[in-house]
Amino acid sequence: MIYELDLNDDIEVNKIKKFLASNNSDYMQSIEWNIIRNETTKYFIYYVEDSEIIWSCNLLEKEKDKTKYLYAPRGPVLKDDNFELINLFLEKIENWMAKKKYTKLVINPYINENNLKKISGTYHYKITPHNDYSNLLDSCKLAIMDIIFDEEELIKKLPSKFRQNTRRSYRKGLKSKISKKVDLANFYQLYIQTSERHKFNPHTMEYFKKLIKIYKDNLIFLEVWYNNIPLAMSIDIIYNKKLIYLYGVSATENRNLLGMYNMQWEAIKYCIDNKIPKYDFGGVFCEEDDIENKDYGLYNFKKGYCYNGFIDIVPDIVFSFGGNKDD
Repeated sequence: MIYELDLNDDIEVNKIKKFLASNNSDYMQSIEWNIIRNETTKYFIYYVEDSEIIWSCNLLEKEKDKTKYLYAPRGPVLKDDNFELINLFLEKIENWMAKKKYTKLVINPYINENNLKKISGTYHYKITPHNDYSNLLDSCKLAIMDIIFDEEELIKKLPSKFRQNTRRSYRKGLKSKISKKVDLANFYQLYIQTSERHKFNPHTMEYFKKLIKIYKDNLIFLEVWYNNIPLAMSIDIIYNKKLIYLYGVSATENRNLLGMYNMQWEAIKYCIDNKIPKYDFGGVFCEEDDIENKDYGLYNFKKGYCYNGFIDIVPDIVFSFGGNKDD
């Protein structure tokens, strides 16, 4: 049976959190991420058989071409990370969506092309092209750094430019700090500068206040300063044995001081010191030869830390069912 999670039911919330922790879920499938999202309509559902949770799914309502649909960012979460359960998920969620009058579902779990063969031929779906950036809901090229718990061994893995810039940043008189307290005023100022450089629509200050409130002890704040001038800051979260670079910002000026290199290495040292095995830089919407892409510089920056290369997963999988929410 499918249940819709009542966020006020502490017993059920704790059950779901335990299920997510034991099944390698992404933070975007967490209860916390469901809470902080700005979508007006969103659901957190889970399926139970014989008193056991088989799958769970954070769902966000989106709209395109005047049609409302549901999106499961990095979901669903399947028991034992077993993609053989995908058809059970599709069967049950199709029926649940019909009652809600939705016809379209988009998922993008961490799977490769071989797993697509496990999806029953009875379901109609299409794959969004990996470079269709205007339609992709999230990247299919992931920047996740494997942490070696030895700082000198790990820095040797980086390209020479990154090693040099990291070491140079520590000779420039920068002051770095990691804490649980977010300097939201300075962070937001740098955030607006970053949004203007990279041409994305910024979140509001209220969004970040909510994020800070929800993540609490699972959040860390990194900051780098030079002579009382903020150079770089980030809000990171710890989730399922990863440190996740959630929102990183930097000043438009003084980039020669290498504040971002300093901040990233401080985050990496935090992983080493706290035995966190992976540092997740998020995705990239760019390819190696896409030099005209506005994110090409960001692509190369993240590539420098992912010494094993990016992780490529299947892009958004778009399922079409029957009915229409607006009918």
